[in-house]
Amino acid sequence: MLPYTTYLIDLDGVVYRGNELLPGARAFIDWLNANPKKYLFLTNNSFASGTQILEKLAHLGIIASEEHLLTAGQAAIQNIARRLPGCRVYVVGEQPLIELVKAQGLHVVPSESASADAVLIGLDRSFTYQKLTNAAEAVRSGALFITINRDPTLPVVGGFVPGTGSLAAAVECASGVNPEVVGKPEPMLLREAMRQLDSTPEETVMVGDGLGIDILAGQRAGTHTLLVLSGSSSRADVEKSAVKPERIYTDLAAVMQELA
Repeated sequence: MLPYTTYLIDLDGVVYRGNELLPGARAFIDWLNANPKKYLFLTNNSFASGTQILEKLAHLGIIASEEHLLTAGQAAIQNIARRLPGCRVYVVGEQPLIELVKAQGLHVVPSESASADAVLIGLDRSFTYQKLTNAAEAVRSGALFITINRDPTLPVVGGFVPGTGSLAAAVECASGVNPEVVGKPEPMLLREAMRQLDSTPEETVMVGDGLGIDILAGQRAGTHTLLVLSGSSSRADVEKSAVKPERIYTDLAAVMQELA
């Protein structure tokens, strides 16, 4: 039996790939629910709302509630709210992210303002030179600078578009200040998850498909690590990588064979 009380689970490449549910995913979630296990789905996604992600899971046959999902956007906002309660936030991001900021009791400053206590960078497909100017000025004036992730590009049908990391890099260059990064492989997302679940790293395992993203994040956060080969990393990748997971399975179906 896997000796953990808490499971932090990546989604794409572990539970599903695109619009396809991966082998063993439903049975694994059923096992978590049937046993005294704590778990959260974790995602670096900075623009899809939690509701959209839960709807996708439901469409694939996995019924989950908000208490089992933590996005990097949510974790970033929780971190800001804990450190600067009720503060003013300059948001480079889209409406779902803005609504999350408001839901935490924080104040979203107008995009034409350069006065803020914190600057939060997410994906913003209406990013402008004025937003860059104001965000950079706020950071130079001492605002807390947080980016949801450092992904330089975002895959879309037909290719790639600039990702959150590209926007964060522009503000970083213009302000001369390095941002704090929430998303994997940085440990902040996992630490926020463990804080939310009241768990320690010693009892927690990060379940992911990416050596340089999920497994590295787990190692940096001090958790145990479990790699499934149903996504981005292969056994050959493991052999060549300095990042080594504690456990390796073909997919969640193979995990369930051990649990049976």
